[in-house]
Amino acid sequence: MAGLAEVPYASEVEVVLHAPIGEVRRRLPRTVGTLCEHPDGALFRGRADRLDGMAQLLAGLGWRFTVRRPDELRAAVRELAARLTEDAARARG
Repeated sequence: MAGLAEVPYASEVEVVLHAPIGEVRRRLPRTVGTLCEHPDGALFRGRADRLDGMAQLLAGLGWRFTVRRPDELRAAVRELAARLTEDAARARG
């Protein structure tokens, strides 16, 4: 039986997580994708139906990261950052 990481999804993603691969392996479920060593940390390869959901997952890990592909994931990360910035600036009410 294939894991979720091998099921065809709308988008393939490739992201460098700027954290030690051992830490990434402990926090990122194997079903999300695959990991391998990278000079800057860990190279994550996975698939996603919704890139906004992938942006949230990546941001929620708490590590810096670099999106290698697709460009649409970069856009989703920018949109999430803008929304969070707006939420943080909103006055109490």
